[in-house]
Amino acid sequence: MTEQVRYLPSIGRLLNVLSGAACDLAEDYLRAYEISLAQWVVLSALWRKDGLSVSVLSDYSGKKTAALSRLLDRMEERELVQRLAVEGDKRFVEVHLTEKGQGLSHLMDMYKHVNGILLADLDETEKEQLLPMLEKMRESVLRHGEGGQLLREVCR
Repeated sequence: MTEQVRYLPSIGRLLNVLSGAACDLAEDYLRAYEISLAQWVVLSALWRKDGLSVSVLSDYSGKKTAALSRLLDRMEERELVQRLAVEGDKRFVEVHLTEKGQGLSHLMDMYKHVNGILLADLDETEKEQLLPMLEKMRESVLRHGEGGQLLREVCR
């Protein structure tokens, strides 16, 4: 006899499950190119605007500067990016794509592949409504106390 648990109508649980599934789909897609999802996030920003500061990439990726610095170390070892001091202020560093990193730019739209799988069973109206509704929920959380503070820190 198989036991089943009836799920509570928890948005948090569903978002957590879907987030994990989206990350797994992305990692599966990227595995053939030997880059992680975290690396793709950094690359996706640089493909759109090369020469971003570490602080901008930290905000964009939702990673703290120390964690991002370790990720950038690994990316430099793989010759995907390089950090260059800005002329006139050696304390300020910009991250640039290498030729190898630029060569992966065909992966820029990887998120569309993942979205396609996640949205496959929705009709066109539902697809058009989903992202604006999720954005509205995010804005609501941003206005609401501690959860909003955490989201503000992650989604700066």
